[in-house]
Amino acid sequence: MPSRPKLPEIDLIRAIAIIAVVLIHSTSGATLLPIGGGSQAIFFILNKASLFTVPLFIWISGVVLFYTYYDRWGPGMSRVFWTKRLQRILIPYVLWSLFYYLFNQFMFHGTVRFDMIYFIKLLISGNASYHLYYMVIIVQFYLLFPLLISVVRRLTWVRRALIPIGIVIQAGAYVIHHEVHPLPEYASLFVSYTALFAFGAFVGIHYSAIAAWSERYRHLTGSIMFLAGSTFVGMLLLHQYGRTSFGNSWFELALLVYCMAIPLWAVQWSLRRLADSPRLSVVLTALGAASFGIYLVHPALLTLWGRLTPNQDQLWLYDLHTIAAFFIGVLGSWLLIRMYAAMKKGSA
Repeated sequence: MPSRPKLPEIDLIRAIAIIAVVLIHSTSGATLLPIGGGSQAIFFILNKASLFTVPLFIWISGVVLFYTYYDRWGPGMSRVFWTKRLQRILIPYVLWSLFYYLFNQFMFHGTVRFDMIYFIKLLISGNASYHLYYMVIIVQFYLLFPLLISVVRRLTWVRRALIPIGIVIQAGAYVIHHEVHPLPEYASLFVSYTALFAFGAFVGIHYSAIAAWSERYRHLTGSIMFLAGSTFVGMLLLHQYGRTSFGNSWFELALLVYCMAIPLWAVQWSLRRLADSPRLSVVLTALGAASFGIYLVHPALLTLWGRLTPNQDQLWLYDLHTIAAFFIGVLGSWLLIRMYAAMKKGSA
C-alpha cells in the first residue's frame, strides 16, 4: 500500500514544542528569584505554562508512527522498524549522553573522569543531562510499537477505545507511584505518558477526520486549552505564594487536560498558518525540522552562557540575561545545526 501524504503541519507543531522546551530551560533559574517580584512571576508563568512540551512531543510520535504504519503494517516489519528507528535515536543518545557526562563535569567541576558503571546507569535512567530522559521514554515506545500496532489493528474495541485505555494506564501508574509504592525512574517510564501517546495514535489513524473536527471546534478546544492551562498555572502560583494548598492529583488532572487540548489547537493553528502565513510557515517548518538537533544542543549553549557571563547583581540585568538565554538557546542551536548540515552536505 502506498505511503500516506506528508503532514507539513507537524513540523510547525514541532517548532511550538521545541520553543517551549528552550523556554522552560532558559527560565528555570529565574523562577527561583525572590517571590513577589514582577519578573519572577512572569518567568514562573512562562515556565510552567510550557510544561506541555514533552507530552506534545510524545503525542507527535504517536501521530507520526500510526499515521505512517497503520495501513501498511505487516508481519516481519518489526525488525526493520526497530533497526531504523533505534539507530536514529540510540546512537545519538549514547553519543550525546557521553558528551554531557564529560562536558558537565568540566563546566561545573573543572575536572573530567570516566566511570563506565556510573555512565551505564546514566544511560539507563536518562540522567546524563536534565533533558535526556525524553530519549529513554521514546525508546520504550519504539520497542513497544510493533506489539501496540498489531493489537490495535487486530482488535476493533482497542482501536476505538485507545484514548480512554491510555488515560487509564497512565492514571493507574500514577496511583501506584503515589499511593502504593514509588516506581523507580517514574518520570522516565512510558506509563507516565500513555495518555498522550494513545491520543496521538488515535489521531494518526483518523487524521483527516480529526483535523477537520479540530478546525470546526477550534474555539471550543482553544477555550479548554486556555482554561485548563490557566487553572494549572494559577494553582501553582497560589501554592507558591502560600495562599492555598491543592492535592497533587489536581495538578496532574489540570495538566493532563491542558496537554490533551493543546495538540488539537496546534493542528488547526498550524494548518491556518500554512494557508495564511507562508513566510512564517517557512521559518517554523525549518525550525521544526531542526527541533531534534536543537533539543540535543541547547543545554550546552545555556550552560556556556550561564558559566561564562558574570553574575548579574541587578534584577533588570538578570532579566535581560534570562531573555538572552532563551534566544541563544533557540537561535544559537539552530545556527549550529544549519552549519553542521551545510558542512555535511559540502563533504558529501
